[in-house]
Amino acid sequence: MSRKPRSLTQCTCSVCRRYGARWAYCTRRTARVRCQRSAVTPYTWGDRSIEFYHCNRCGCLTHYESVEKGERSRIAVNARMLPPEDTAGIRLRTFDGASTWKYLDD
Repeated sequence: MSRKPRSLTQCTCSVCRRYGARWAYCTRRTARVRCQRSAVTPYTWGDRSIEFYHCNRCGCLTHYESVEKGERSRIAVNARMLPPEDTAGIRLRTFDGASTWKYLDD
């Protein structure tokens, strides 16, 4: 990421809740995940619109990407993989991905 995100999101959907991820949302214009493709493995579920990537060495969830690969498609970096001091002070929002599809703190 070229700059810190304004907020991080924890989602309550069944997958994100189990992963315990805190997402920093980006686009392909604003962020790039740099690793060899063979270093991560994607996992898709549900409507298969998102690929969740896990490190092949340690198993940690690193990021997800929209299956649609356009320039504006979403990348979400798992901010739990960053040092805590890099995310200190960033607003944490909760998204109700389990039922309402709305932010609970609005």
